[in-house]
Amino acid sequence: MIAAPFAAALLLTLAAQSSGTAAAPDPRRPAPVFDSVPPELPALTRPAVLIVSKTNGYRHDSIAEAVPAIEALVRARGWSSFATENAAIFNPEQLARFDVIVFANASGDIYTPGQRAAFQAWIARGGGFVGLHSAGDGSHPGWFVRLRGNGNFTGHPGGADQFQPADLVLTDRSYPATRHLPPRWRWTDEYYAWDAPPAADAHILARLDENSLRLDAAYRMGDGHALVWWRCEGRARIFYSALGHRAEAWSDPAHLEMLDGAIGWAARAEGEGCGDP
Repeated sequence: MIAAPFAAALLLTLAAQSSGTAAAPDPRRPAPVFDSVPPELPALTRPAVLIVSKTNGYRHDSIAEAVPAIEALVRARGWSSFATENAAIFNPEQLARFDVIVFANASGDIYTPGQRAAFQAWIARGGGFVGLHSAGDGSHPGWFVRLRGNGNFTGHPGGADQFQPADLVLTDRSYPATRHLPPRWRWTDEYYAWDAPPAADAHILARLDENSLRLDAAYRMGDGHALVWWRCEGRARIFYSALGHRAEAWSDPAHLEMLDGAIGWAARAEGEGCGDP
C-alpha cells in the first residue's frame, strides 16, 4: 500500500523532469578541457608574442576585446603574434618560437603535466611573461601563483560595488609600463584582493588607495594592496596587472600604453632587470 503512491509520485517527478528544459550551460564557467593536439603556427618573425586566452576557470566576456587589442599593440611594434586557446601549444618546439607569453584573462589549470613542464622550462630559459587580470584569480595552480609572486586570491567586491572608480597610486613611474601615468590614476575596475601582498622580490608599480572606494573589510590589504608589479624568476621577466575586467579597458589609451610598455619590457626590448642582456 505504501509502494504504489511512492511509485506514482516518482513517475510524476520523472515526467516533470523529462518535459522540463535542461539548464543552459553558463558560458562564463565552461567545463575544463585539456588539449592534446597543438595548433599549426604561421610564419613568425622575432620578437614574437604568444597570446593565450584559454579558460578552464571563469571566462571574461572582455576576452573578445582583449585579444585583438593586444594583437594591435604587437603589430604596431612591427612584431609578430599568435593568439590561441589551445594549451597544447605549451610544448618545447613551439614555445621556442616566442619571446613573450601574454595571458589575456586566461584562467584555471589549463595544462597537462607535459605542458606545465614545457612552460616552466621556457620560463627557466628566460622567457618573458605578462599576466593580465584573471591571471591573478584563485583558479590557478600553486606553482603559477608562486610565479606570479603574491598571495592567494580572496575575492573582489560584488553587487553594486563590483565596478567602482578608484585611485591607483603609482609607486614607480620610471618603468616602461608606467612612465606615462600620473602619480594618481583614476580607474574603474573589479578590484582583486589576496591574502598576502607581492613577495619581497617584487617591484610594485601601482597600488589601490583603499580609501578612494567602498571596500568591505574582507578585501582590505592596507598599503600593500598592489595591483601592478613585476618580478624576476631567474632571468625571466614577469609582469602582472590586475586591471582589465571590463571591455572598456581594452580601448582605453592609458591602459593600452601600460600594456605595450609591459610587453616591450618582458621581451627585453626596453627597461632593466632580471639579468640584463
